Amino acid sequence: MTTSRISLLMLAGALAAALAGCGHANPDDAVTTDDAYIAVRGDRAVVRAPGAPDASIGPAGDLRIGDREVATTPAQREQLARYRAEAGALRDDGIATGKAGLAVAGHAIGSVISGLASGNPDRIHKEVDTRAQVVEVQARKLCADLKQLRATQDAIATQLPAFRPYARIDAGDAERCDR
Repeated sequence: MTTSRISLLMLAGALAAALAGCGHANPDDAVTTDDAYIAVRGDRAVVRAPGAPDASIGPAGDLRIGDREVATTPAQREQLARYRAEAGALRDDGIATGKAGLAVAGHAIGSVISGLASGNPDRIHKEVDTRAQVVEVQARKLCADLKQLRATQDAIATQLPAFRPYARIDAGDAERCDR
């Protein structure tokens, strides 16, 4: 397994574990990066920004900041609805990646025990590597989701000044995901 593959799997695994409810996860399945916090609660995406009330986006693209409904154009509502859908997809793919990673870990433990007990430790690497490829595919999908969410976020922030403080996913987040 190459170093870049291991790095990708580790990063995706950490993000997926957070989304799947393991480790230091937020109880509401939030997507978090160094600066961004996006949670899907019910049918709404909730986005946080330092020093600002939470923003929430409904499936139809309605935007609320704190208790205030923000006036938007039909085009902005369309982008906001896309953002909400993409945040949900990122969360769902993160959970799927976490589950796949846990399955690989469980299988790896079983393979090690079985391989050592049978005196055939050479097959351990092959079996684990084959299953890890499934996680790698999921991890790449997760990274693509993050990039797409960032692009949508940036498009909204360009056209809707009220959303700019909530555009917290940066280029570095997407770059780190691909490593």
